[in-house]
Amino acid sequence: DDARLINSLKATDAQQETVRVVLDRSPFYGEGGGQVGDAGTIEAAGVKLLVDDTQRAGELLVHVGRLAEGTLSTGLDVTAKVDTSRRDGIRRAHSATHILHHALQTIVGGHAQQQGSKVDEDWLRFDFTNQHALTDEQIQQVEQIVAEKVRCSDPISWNTVPLAEARQAGAMMLFGEKYPDPVRMVSMGAFSKELCGGTHLTNTGDVKNFEVIAEESVSAGTRRVIALTGTKAEQHRLEVKQTLTAAATALQCSTADVVEAVKLLTTHVRGLKKQLSGGGGASDAPAASKSNGEATEYLVQRSLLRDASRMLNSSPTELVSRIAAMQEERKKLEQQIAAMASSGDVSAESLLEQSFEVAGASVVIAEVPGATPNLMRQWIDQIRQKSQAPTAVLFASSQAEDKVLLVAGLGRQLVERGLSAGAWIGKVAPVVGGGGGGKPDLAQAGGKHPEKIGDALAAAKQTITQ
Repeated sequence: DDARLINSLKATDAQQETVRVVLDRSPFYGEGGGQVGDAGTIEAAGVKLLVDDTQRAGELLVHVGRLAEGTLSTGLDVTAKVDTSRRDGIRRAHSATHILHHALQTIVGGHAQQQGSKVDEDWLRFDFTNQHALTDEQIQQVEQIVAEKVRCSDPISWNTVPLAEARQAGAMMLFGEKYPDPVRMVSMGAFSKELCGGTHLTNTGDVKNFEVIAEESVSAGTRRVIALTGTKAEQHRLEVKQTLTAAATALQCSTADVVEAVKLLTTHVRGLKKQLSGGGGASDAPAASKSNGEATEYLVQRSLLRDASRMLNSSPTELVSRIAAMQEERKKLEQQIAAMASSGDVSAESLLEQSFEVAGASVVIAEVPGATPNLMRQWIDQIRQKSQAPTAVLFASSQAEDKVLLVAGLGRQLVERGLSAGAWIGKVAPVVGGGGGGKPDLAQAGGKHPEKIGDALAAAKQTITQ
C-alpha cells in the first residue's frame, strides 16, 4: 500500500537525488557473481540519465543514477549506452581472474579453490584456500604464468550448456554453490573452463598487463590476492619506479642502493637510541656501500621497493614519508646527544657529587640537556642504589625550543615518611608552563618554556626542602 508509481520526473526535481530506472531490455550488466554493475547513460530526445551503477532485483535490472536533463516518463522510448571504456576494464579484470585461478592452482596446488572474488575496472580481488602466505617467488611465478597466457592470446568463448555436460568437461565449480541447468561455461584456450555469468574478453591477450599488488590473509586457511590489469597495472609500474626514485633521492643514493641505505638508516637510529639511553656521546653514521649503477629492470625495482618497505614496516606508497620521518627522528636524536655532550661527562656518579643534604636526605637537582626520560629514570635508579642516605632526585631536560621534560624520583625511606615524587613534580611543572604527576617513588611532567628551567630547579629545591 505504501508503494506509488511516479509517472514522470523532471531533472530540476531530481539532480541531487538517486533515480532507479527499469527498462524492458538492457545491455547493462547488473552486479552479480563478484562483478560490479555497469555504468553509462540512458538517453532520449532532451533526456539524459547518468547511470552510476546497475543492480539486480530478482529478474529485473535496476539502473541507478542521476537525471541530468529533461523529463523521464514511464513508457518513454530510450537508448541505453554502456560506458564501454569502463566495461573493457572490467572485462580485462574478470578474464584475468580466471587466468589467475589457473595460475594459483598450478603453483600452489589443486586445493587453491576460489572462496570469493570482486571484479572492477582493471582491478580484481580473489580469495582462495591456502594455509600459508605466498612467497615472493610464488607470486612472481603466478605472474609469469598469467603473462604467458596473455602473450599466447588464447581465445575466450562462452556457451550455455547442460550442467552435466559442463561437469563432464571439467568446468571449475565453487563448492556448495547451486547452479542452474543449463549453465553458462566460459572457456579460455585449453587451460580453463569455469561456470560464470560475467562479461569477458574474446582473447587473453587483451588483458594486456597484470600486476599483483597485495597478498594477504582473510581468515584461517583463506588468502587474498589483489591485482591490477590493463592501464591501472601500467600506471602502478610507473608509480613503483617513481617511488623508488623518490626514496633514492631522499636517501642520497642510487636506486640500486635503496635497501642498503634504509638498512643503514635504521641501524644508525637504533645506535643513537642506544647511545642516548646509555648516556654516551655521538658517533659517526655507518658508511654506505655504493653500487655501480641504477636499478633499471622493473622486477628488480619492485623487489627493492618491497624490501625497503618491509624494513620500515610500511606500505610501498608510504615508504618516502616513512624515510622522511626516520631522518627527522635521527636529526632529533643527534641534537639530543650533542646537547648532552656539550654539558660534559654526565653519569650517576657525577650527578651524585652535586647532591646536597636536607634533613638527612641526599638531594640531587640538576639540568641534563637532551637527556631522554628513559635515561633520566636510569640515573635515578643508579643514584638510589649508590647513595647511602635516603635520596630525592629531580632532573630537567630541554628537548627542543619549546619542550621541557621533568623526571623526579624518591627513595623508599622518603616514600615511607609520606613524601611523594608526584606531589613534588606537580609543584615544579607549572613554572615551565606544564603539568604532570605520577607515583610516590617516580613521576614525570612536561613543559613548554625551556628558558625557565633555572626557575623550575629553584622551585624544586625550595619545595623538597619544605
